[in-house]
Amino acid sequence: MENIDFVSIYRKYRSRAFNIGKFILGDEDEAEDVCQDVFETLFHMGRSVDFSDEKKLENLIVRISYHKASDHRKKAFRKYEYANSDAILEMTDMRVRKGNRVDEIVLNLEAAGYLRSIFEKLREKNRTNYEIYVSVTLYDIPTRLVARHYHITENNVNNRVMRTRRWLAREYKKIIR
Repeated sequence: MENIDFVSIYRKYRSRAFNIGKFILGDEDEAEDVCQDVFETLFHMGRSVDFSDEKKLENLIVRISYHKASDHRKKAFRKYEYANSDAILEMTDMRVRKGNRVDEIVLNLEAAGYLRSIFEKLREKNRTNYEIYVSVTLYDIPTRLVARHYHITENNVNNRVMRTRRWLAREYKKIIR
């Protein structure tokens, strides 16, 4: 299959896959994710698909779209969002606002800058551990849901959180010294 053929197929059937995802999920961003999953699956199917029969191809895309959207809707983790550095800074700002003394506020602001750089470093170094740590500690998502999302055991989630916490403490000590 040529890339040009796949691009034309994508352009022709994208709106169909997107609309099915939007109908089932009720959210355009999630429907876009489903649409990408559908065409990724179709692309990986490669030669096993008869791209010359448009009727069969359309039925296949509809079926894949429906199942991908249904699977996406069932996943419990979609109820939660994962934190980015802005969300972490916002939480730090809330803590700063609670401080009464100017010295505490200045120290908290410095800590926020340090924390931002540490969390950015963690996200670059090991994105999975970053997402697991933020999910469990900041968003209080149960470890069993996080474990199911990443296809690992709850014990593995707890170990990653503990190791990430130690790593963050070591990095913070390096910066302060």
